[in-house]
Amino acid sequence: MKGERFIWIVCCWLLALTGCEVIREKDRLIEVPVEADSDRRIVLVEFTGFRCVNCPKAAEQAETLKELYGDMLITVSMHPASNPFTQGAYDYTCEAADVYYQYMGGTATTPFPKGNVNFDADEEGFLHDYSEWPTIVAEETARETERVAVRRLTWIVEDSVLGVQAMPDGSVNTEYYHRHVLRGTVGDVWGEESSTLPDTVPAGLVLPDGCDPVHCSIVYVLIDEDKVVVDAREVKIEK
Repeated sequence: MKGERFIWIVCCWLLALTGCEVIREKDRLIEVPVEADSDRRIVLVEFTGFRCVNCPKAAEQAETLKELYGDMLITVSMHPASNPFTQGAYDYTCEAADVYYQYMGGTATTPFPKGNVNFDADEEGFLHDYSEWPTIVAEETARETERVAVRRLTWIVEDSVLGVQAMPDGSVNTEYYHRHVLRGTVGDVWGEESSTLPDTVPAGLVLPDGCDPVHCSIVYVLIDEDKVVVDAREVKIEK
C-alpha cells in the first residue's frame, strides 16, 4: 500500500508539472464585489479533479466568492471523466459534467483547474484560470441582461462529499470535502423548454446512488438560445 501511495503521489506531481495550472500568489487576490444592478443569480462552474494539486486553491477561490456574493452566486464543481485529473481509483464524475466540459472546449490535455461563469465565452474562450474568476463574476453581477430564457436545466448537486484530493504540497488528503459537486441531471443534460424557475424539487426525484439527501440540492438553470445562463435558483432537498 505504501508503494502504491508513493506512485500515486508521483503521478499527481507529474500531472501538475505538465498540465495543472500554477497561479502566482499575487494573482490570487480577491476583488471587492461591486453592487449588483439586478437580483438574478450567477452560476460559477468549476472544472476540477482529485488528482489536480492546484484544484484545492481554486475551490478556496470559489468559496471566497460565494461568501462575498451570498445567494447571488451559485457555485457548482464538475469532474469531467475525459480529463486525466479526474481518472483513477476515486470517481466523482458524471456524464453531464463531461458534456458541458467538452461543449466549452475542454479536452484531455486542458490544464486544471479551469472555470466558467454563466456558460458564456469571451475572446479567450469559455475556460478561465481561477485568478480571473473574481473579475468575471464582478462584471457579470453588475451587468443587466436582455437575454430571453428558452430552456431550463435541472442539476442534482451534492455538497461536502468526503473523499480524496491531491494537495498543493504534494500530499494526499484522504479526508477532503469536495464542495457543490454535480452528481447528474434530471432529464436531458440540456434541459427542457421552459422560462420559469421552480422553488420546489422535481416530483418523484430519485437521487443517484450514494448521494446523501441532507447535503443535496436541486439547481435550476435557465439558458437562452445560445446556451448562456439567464438566471438560476438553488433549492435544498431537505430543509
